[in-house]
Amino acid sequence: MRYPVLVLSVVFLLAGCREEVQEEPVPAPTPSVEDKQAVEQDQTSLLSYFPPDGSVASFQGEGNEFASFTLKTTYLDTQHIVQIENNGGVTLLKIYRITDTSIDLVYREPVDSNPSMPSAAEAASYPVLETVLQKPLQVGTSFQGWTIESTTATVDTGTTVYQDVIQLSRSEDQMTTTKYFAKDIGLIRKEDTMETEQDEPFVVTSTLQKIE
Repeated sequence: MRYPVLVLSVVFLLAGCREEVQEEPVPAPTPSVEDKQAVEQDQTSLLSYFPPDGSVASFQGEGNEFASFTLKTTYLDTQHIVQIENNGGVTLLKIYRITDTSIDLVYREPVDSNPSMPSAAEAASYPVLETVLQKPLQVGTSFQGWTIESTTATVDTGTTVYQDVIQLSRSEDQMTTTKYFAKDIGLIRKEDTMETEQDEPFVVTSTLQKIE
């Protein structure tokens, strides 16, 4: 009688071992570096894609006499940012609205060299003219003709090398415009490339040189 009892004991022991093996949790796959960066960028406030309040950025242009410009940034509040762009020919006052999912241009008009600023309440009433950047900040995201081409681009401006730059582009007719945004700085480079009948396209660039 001892042998049947021994056999049954071994059977139950093996069955228990199989159940324990089956109940072991399967480890989750490790996210790639690109996935981690995409999550971090998507959780970042879009306010971080503007220069500091009160700063003046200088851009060097090539290909056009008006491609060089200065950009003065003023925060009305954490949702409305004013930028005064002066390229030596015209001064533009631009106002951007920041939401949880996008940066929208809500005002763009030529002004004199020392324009008055609207209040935050006034800026909040302006309609959206154009979306400048939109979440998710991931490759392939498209909005109003723009497409995010990269979130890990490297841009050498000649004075600074920026990492993990957002690169987006839009093509209309024969013109392709590419913009580059760096965290805590905002726009660092803009390229307009026009296809021509010549062998080489016509390219106009504006590249950040300094922020004061």
